Amino acid sequence: MPTAPILDAKAIELPASIKTSLILQEAIELFLAHGFLLIRNAFDPAYVQKLHDEFKAGYGQYFDARTYDDALDLSERRTMVTLKLEGAFNAVDFFAPPKIFPLLEFLLTRKLILASMGCVISLPGSRDQGRHRDYDNIYDPGFSYPGVETLIAKAPPYAITLGLPLVPITELTGCTRFWPGTHLRRAARNDPNLGPGVDFVADLGTCYLFDYRVLHCGIGNKSDIPRPLIYNIYARPWFRDPVNYAKQPPTDVTPEQVFALPERYQRLFSWALVDHLSRTKEPKQGGLCHCGSGLLYRRCHGKAEG
Repeated sequence: MPTAPILDAKAIELPASIKTSLILQEAIELFLAHGFLLIRNAFDPAYVQKLHDEFKAGYGQYFDARTYDDALDLSERRTMVTLKLEGAFNAVDFFAPPKIFPLLEFLLTRKLILASMGCVISLPGSRDQGRHRDYDNIYDPGFSYPGVETLIAKAPPYAITLGLPLVPITELTGCTRFWPGTHLRRAARNDPNLGPGVDFVADLGTCYLFDYRVLHCGIGNKSDIPRPLIYNIYARPWFRDPVNYAKQPPTDVTPEQVFALPERYQRLFSWALVDHLSRTKEPKQGGLCHCGSGLLYRRCHGKAEG
């Protein structure tokens, strides 16, 4: 049975050394080949426990087995909620973790955006999801022609999900099961030849990255505690998911929160501000433009309006 590709973040030195560069290069190659990467010791367990406690205090109402007006019902006893950029979640260590962010920048370029921040809550008694992609592979035209398989196999990632379990992952709590390599081919979700997939267990502080194109499913929760999985979706600035956020926004941020961040990280939230700033028409002179260009307002629409 195949095993998960693994990176141990303990080996990563900051600031980056030659050794770290070689480790990251190997991690990139593993991710590109498999479509996912398990990263052990990515976060301090005490910090993850703090995230868990804050999440439970602020979003505990979603631990009930029912449907919600502002949260997507993924399946029975499995709900997806949008996170606010506040408290422990409003931290560079959370949305741009220093040992992981260089990987994301390499894979998605330094113009990447944080397209979504949320949590999937799998309650006790939830069942295995069906195998799926979070969004159709945009490189697959839906019909065959000479060279299409090569095109799909060589195309770069356009969105990557960082999943951070807020409880240890065991055989009882369940994990996310992946089918390695399915991001690089036209594998149908109901293909009987894909094999059993790859499961894993993980201590608190482990996270994983997976390509938006890879086939996966959430395994049912057989334990007696909820399994909250925090996720950040990073994307190239031209990609937006029009399917999974019809019921709720992908992010929940305010201009004040974003403009209080170091300027380097404001671009991450440029798309998150577009709708808000377009509605209020109150762009901040020192912040990003409301059009979503990623440029400072004074260098974009502010030039014409000033």
